[in-house]
Amino acid sequence: MTGGSWRRHGTDRSVRSSLAPRGSSRASAGSVRASAATLRRRLAGRPADVLVAAALTGIAVLLRLRLPLPDGAGPTAAVMAPLVGAGLPLVWRRSRPGLVLAATAVCYLTGELLDPFGDNAQSVFLACYSVARHTPAPRSLLAPVALITTLFVPEWVDGRLNVISSADTAIPLGPADYLVAAAMAAAVWLLGASRRRLYADAARLRDLAERLRAEQRVSARRAVAAERARIARDLHDLVAHHVSAIALQARAVTVVLPDDSRAAGQGVAAISEAADTALDEMRGLVRLLADPPPESGAAPLPQPSLRHLDRLTGESEAAGCPVTLTVTGPVAELPPAVQVSAYRVVQEALSNVRKHAGAVPVSVGLACRDGGLTVTVENAVPAPDRRPMPGSGLGLIGMRERAALFGGTLRAEPVPDGGWRVVATFRPRDGSPYVLTDGAYAPEEGR
Repeated sequence: MTGGSWRRHGTDRSVRSSLAPRGSSRASAGSVRASAATLRRRLAGRPADVLVAAALTGIAVLLRLRLPLPDGAGPTAAVMAPLVGAGLPLVWRRSRPGLVLAATAVCYLTGELLDPFGDNAQSVFLACYSVARHTPAPRSLLAPVALITTLFVPEWVDGRLNVISSADTAIPLGPADYLVAAAMAAAVWLLGASRRRLYADAARLRDLAERLRAEQRVSARRAVAAERARIARDLHDLVAHHVSAIALQARAVTVVLPDDSRAAGQGVAAISEAADTALDEMRGLVRLLADPPPESGAAPLPQPSLRHLDRLTGESEAAGCPVTLTVTGPVAELPPAVQVSAYRVVQEALSNVRKHAGAVPVSVGLACRDGGLTVTVENAVPAPDRRPMPGSGLGLIGMRERAALFGGTLRAEPVPDGGWRVVATFRPRDGSPYVLTDGAYAPEEGR
């Protein structure tokens, strides 16, 4: 292959690698991270297990070296091999506890039967503990049985095999020996099982804590969304009501200004009063939202109620919309939260009349019966040449939400004569018993 072709093929490979999709690189990076996480899980605790296995093996070998060894390299290796074989499997005691116990028991039995001077029983005890620690309870109960069997099989063999050593170290066993061995095996198993249960409970508590934090985050987001919706509703009610009144007054002023300066002056005064009222209510709302509230000598404005409907009717009449107000029943005895919501519904309905119908007569009716409240706002037919102002649709949504807070409904519909009617019902007894707390609605039991 020539140098030019080599360079060309190398360039093609580089181009292909540069044109490789980024998704494949991200996928490969994700697989590498997953492999690294799996490796970390597999190696969790492995250095400590290596040290433990080496320590137990070293202790067993050193203790055996203090005693006479058989002649020859082969018999010496046969003596040492079971001691080492009983300790090395402990490196995998977390991942394969059952196999480790079997391998350790076999090596221990082999060593005990071949050489009565060697002993690595501590490895068998640790393997039994590992089975109880990392295996569910029904299966892990075999571990103490295997431990007791491993300890007593060499004693049950008559005189042992003693292939390597000819010493006779068999000692007759009594009931106390069996009880002590059984108690030790049970204690080892109980220690491992209790540790397993403790770690399982800790993991369950961590999972519950994480779920609780997640639910708290969701609840916080919902609370923020609900508060934002409430603030948007209040701002819309305040701004839309007063701005619509100002807009109508401004149009009326432009019409009468050339011919009647006195009427124009009265209109400008009404505009100024509406703007001042809007600013006062906006300041009150901002003062409620401030955390901490601003320190000022001015006290916050009181929450509106149905006793303040004369403000709304006066503003509408100043804007050219004569209002007929009819009140039936003990309206003043309604809960404050219901009165605030009903006030805002009337306010928004009158704003919609001014924006969409213009200067037309309006009738407002409030009927309180059996603890419930019905609010009706109906306007006459608008002028044929009336062009309604554009709306956002938030007004009807806000009124419907305010009525729904108290188990009520909202109905907005045209009337046969060409006008428009809004009917809102409030049923505080049937719905949730909401109260007004710091400018926000909260359930009665949440106070």
